Amino acid sequence: MKTLKWFVAASLAFVLIPMLCAETHCPGDAVSIRPRFIDHSIIVIPVMLNGSGPYDFVLDTADQITVVDPVLAAELHLTSQGITHLIGASTYTQASYAQLESLQASAYTLNNVLALVSNLGQVQMTDPRVRGIVGQNFLEHFDLLIDNARRVVCLDETAHMRQKVKGAHIELLAPAPHPERNVPYTQQLVVPVRFSQQQEQPLHLELDSGSNAPILFNPEKHLSHARFTNASLHNRGADGGMYAFSVLLPENIQVGRTLLHQIAFVTPVPSTNNVPNKRPDADGLLPTALFRRAFISYAEHFAVLDPW
Repeated sequence: MKTLKWFVAASLAFVLIPMLCAETHCPGDAVSIRPRFIDHSIIVIPVMLNGSGPYDFVLDTADQITVVDPVLAAELHLTSQGITHLIGASTYTQASYAQLESLQASAYTLNNVLALVSNLGQVQMTDPRVRGIVGQNFLEHFDLLIDNARRVVCLDETAHMRQKVKGAHIELLAPAPHPERNVPYTQQLVVPVRFSQQQEQPLHLELDSGSNAPILFNPEKHLSHARFTNASLHNRGADGGMYAFSVLLPENIQVGRTLLHQIAFVTPVPSTNNVPNKRPDADGLLPTALFRRAFISYAEHFAVLDPW
């Protein structure tokens, strides 16, 4: 489990989506949702919870469980069913979890959805209208297309969209088992990424629609040539603390057959908090905003990533 990762930078912009006007038609006549964006990269969609709303929720492919902020949870009279751990890019805290009677996004409704009750950190400080996060335990029931060029999100449960989306399939890597987890976790959307042609083994990065900067958890371990700039970023964690991140020099990376040029990653600055390594399936996070379109088939375990 992780929390939203939205970074504050004085003069750096890592992800910038061109402001394009286009139709909202989805392939295969899939359900379309017109989102709004925070900082041109964080996707916010309207949802209904227990028949109430709509509420602004961030769509986050790397958050495995849907999240509701504590104030909204109190308004909905959600009852805690237990406590679990909450892992952020640099934080380790606890959160309660509860059951939503229903979660609805556009035409699709899912009943009995597990939700964490947690503060949302930096993104909610920047935009108080955000009340939660739509996580994978809702998204995994559909095929998902994030079309950044057309600025539309498409959901489909019929497999029609899957047949219409063209492009090379990138197989999602199988996750390692985690028997110690006390709430049901979903498949992480992890893809292999090479940082140089000489690199023998690719790094495993999780496709993340909830971040405005690519992240490497431990670059010195994986990249012998890792070099840092003098810049730094800060993130307000779900625990309320402010955490620092160093910025690596930009470099080219390869995702599937696609070469992305001069991508600047950030990495958590070591702190005294001693955050445990609870994310063995991924070496970092790769924002979906780096791509013109990001299609994810949860049923068939592949992604299609179209470059800008």
